[in-house]
Amino acid sequence: MSYKQLIEGQRYQIQVYLSQHLSYREISRRLNVSHSSISRELKRHTINGTYEPNIAQRRAQHRRHSAAKSQISQKTIDYVEYGLSLKWSPDQISGVSDLIGLPVSHECIYGYVQRDKRQGGNCTS
Repeated sequence: MSYKQLIEGQRYQIQVYLSQHLSYREISRRLNVSHSSISRELKRHTINGTYEPNIAQRRAQHRRHSAAKSQISQKTIDYVEYGLSLKWSPDQISGVSDLIGLPVSHECIYGYVQRDKRQGGNCTS
């Protein structure tokens, strides 16, 4: 089973399944996630013996937003945009970025391009 993060709806389903006294394994089977993911989720977000899906969702969003990988310097962003303007591929940009001391992964560049397109920009890879 590949790694997938829980989404908000799944968190509320967990709460319902717990109220039905289902096991972690049964919950994981119904949600098609690993039982260890259910266990970790409940360990992190059970307060006074009660699972709180709304708090769990807020915390997950905060973790995603404040992740180190999303903290890219403006200088690196400028370099990526310059590379894209030269029609370099994300792999080329990433390779050169390591050499000039502005490391950025090709996955990050693809994500940047996708976000830009969704926001109406014109970045191309």
